[in-house]
Amino acid sequence: MPLRVSLECDEGCFGSAEWGHLLERDVDRHIFATPEWHKVWWEEFGSDKDLLFLTMRRDRDVAAYVPLYRKIEDGRKILRFVGGIELTDYLGPICSSADRADVADALTEWLGSTDTEWDELDAHNMPVPFGFAEFLVERADKRGFSFSLEQEETSAILPLPESWDVYLAELDSKERHELGRKRRRLGRDYPDATFRTSTEETFGQDLKVFVEMHREAEGDKGHFMGPEIATFFERLARAFSPLGWLRMDFLEISGRAVASTYGFEFEKTFYLYNSAYEPDAARISPGLVLVSQLVEESIAKGFEVFDFLQGPERYKYELGAQAVPLNNVQIRKTY
Repeated sequence: MPLRVSLECDEGCFGSAEWGHLLERDVDRHIFATPEWHKVWWEEFGSDKDLLFLTMRRDRDVAAYVPLYRKIEDGRKILRFVGGIELTDYLGPICSSADRADVADALTEWLGSTDTEWDELDAHNMPVPFGFAEFLVERADKRGFSFSLEQEETSAILPLPESWDVYLAELDSKERHELGRKRRRLGRDYPDATFRTSTEETFGQDLKVFVEMHREAEGDKGHFMGPEIATFFERLARAFSPLGWLRMDFLEISGRAVASTYGFEFEKTFYLYNSAYEPDAARISPGLVLVSQLVEESIAKGFEVFDFLQGPERYKYELGAQAVPLNNVQIRKTY
């Protein structure tokens, strides 16, 4: 049965009671599909955008949410998923896996019939395994839209085995040797080195340490953490912390942080959202050692996946991750 689409423009949609039910039906649900993520992102970055929140129903039941926004760029009205491009690693509709084809069909039908003005749907960061990008292209082609599809990025996924010993055995022999050497060197050269997870009591100061360490990084990484991004990280941390989703971790030597990570724990998956380290400590690979510690802890907790998220950094693959392509689909209105 075709899905009926209704359009809403109220950010109260992010508090819908149906959202949780939709996530439960999605076997590929992830942290970026939660209403909490959408709400924080929209409150921080939505001021110059028009919210176009599509609710899709089958009979009376909500089958999908497609949170879009519209922004004018160079005189053209561009539609994108709420979450933007740079900060939300995975994007797409909120729906069950079985409904993705129907959602793509309803979305392209809405694009062809709506009175809402638009020139292009620019849909980013859609994981290839989810299949929605392919459904979207197929339906766009069927309806006569001009479109393009391209791989724009990759994320790095590490399926976790049942034990640390099994994990080490599955690593490439060279990478296993290097990881063991770096972890042993840290303990040998710095016997007072410790790993620490942020707590409610240390949260405020820990966030400052992480932000400052990030800003000291070289190149684009250091420039990334401007005031607006730092505020987003803080608001996100305050929203996720009471839910038990936030993880900030530190490798410290003599009480001074030399590496830090900012991540999430959700549905037996650890998401490594961001990390930083002191350049002066690069010799001991503090970032890689800290992340390997988080992998070990995640295995001990019975987690199923360690998700390094977007970016081609070599250390992710040294730790055994597998590349997952992300697609960008652009659908252009025909006049």
